Amino acid sequence: MKRKNQIRRVLFLFILFSVCLNAQNEPIALSGVNLWHNGSFTPNRTVLIEKGIIKEIYETGAKKLIDSVKEIDLKGHYIIPGLIDTHVHMGMGNRALPRSPDTARLEFKRWIYSGVTSVRDMGGDARLLAYENRLIFRNENPGPEVYFSSTFGGNDMMDKDIRMKIITQGVEMENAGWTQRATPEMDVKLSVTLAKGSLVSGIKFYAGIDADLIKEITEEAHKQGLKSWGHLTVFPNRPIEVIEAGVDVVSHVWGAFWQDEDVDPTKRIPFTHTNFNNARTAIYPADLSNLNADSPELKMLLDEMVKRNVIWDINYSVYNTKMHDLYRAYAMAASNAGVMLSTGTDYYNDITDPYPTVFKEIEDLVIDGILTTAQVLEAATLNGAKAIGIENTHGTIEKGKIANLVVLRKNPIEDIKSIRAIEFTMKNGNIFYRKDYK
Repeated sequence: MKRKNQIRRVLFLFILFSVCLNAQNEPIALSGVNLWHNGSFTPNRTVLIEKGIIKEIYETGAKKLIDSVKEIDLKGHYIIPGLIDTHVHMGMGNRALPRSPDTARLEFKRWIYSGVTSVRDMGGDARLLAYENRLIFRNENPGPEVYFSSTFGGNDMMDKDIRMKIITQGVEMENAGWTQRATPEMDVKLSVTLAKGSLVSGIKFYAGIDADLIKEITEEAHKQGLKSWGHLTVFPNRPIEVIEAGVDVVSHVWGAFWQDEDVDPTKRIPFTHTNFNNARTAIYPADLSNLNADSPELKMLLDEMVKRNVIWDINYSVYNTKMHDLYRAYAMAASNAGVMLSTGTDYYNDITDPYPTVFKEIEDLVIDGILTTAQVLEAATLNGAKAIGIENTHGTIEKGKIANLVVLRKNPIEDIKSIRAIEFTMKNGNIFYRKDYK
């Protein structure tokens, strides 16, 4: 435990040092602003930022600013933490780096100018993600911080899924730390070490892994300072088995469908969906009519998630009307049970749309009555930071934290669509004015 705390302190200092190197050197005071804190706005605050770090927060006028500080008058504005999308795929997929770096960079740019300061990539080519992260870090390209994962799957998945071959081009799969076969014969410690060496922040469990092995890998991941992420249903297991294996974050509303006693997740092995086009057929039960969001089985699952503080990255937005009603019922059950939710999307809209998909996710959760405006802001900020494992430095506006912020012209508590009224985004102390977005 002592060694783990020492490692955490070193990592914390490294993050702060890195931010200072990358941040705007000129001290900035955001004055007269309504500050988001603990579920409400506190009026007339000044936020003093130096080298990308929040140095002080106090009532505007309580202290005199020195001449070297650049003051930005934000009277009548509202400041919230930077938004976080906890489920993207820039390392593989239709808008991903392997297919089109230029298009991917347009998405990175749109995110940062829309207030999204961090994203969690849930499976892709870590080499390309790390490279883009460096370009973004050095301010050569605009974009959010990108935290990415290593995909773990069973033999059948790794042999059949063409996406795994695409993201490991140029190397043998067993040497790609960001894509690992998870089998009973594996060297768990070595596999997790390879993943960590790929600069990932967590392990993602996809399919074809028994719960006992998920538990063993999760324990090793935690020892090495990585998070444990996975689908809520990792076939052939029921969701409750995935939760009991100790994962930190689970994804997708549909994962909860497989907790129902009338469906059998073991029938989804062997692996069937070899690309995104046929994924939906593979992940949904064949007959949705028997699913029941009021079932005792679902209640047991949700209670266990609350007990273990598991975050549900639910990927709520869906366009099919029938499926939307089902998603809403399950998401409402989770919210009523007190499950911690984060705002992840797992899809992209047209790049010409002025705002990325996480805005629809945030707004739909409020419009459909799943979360209040205050709750959804927490889901899109602090809960996202917890999902990634960066809550000590991100997710809230506090002294000593990294200055990842969004300044709004309207109050999002009164109308959640006011998250679109962006004056500017601040990331690591650097400002991106929305009016400059082209």
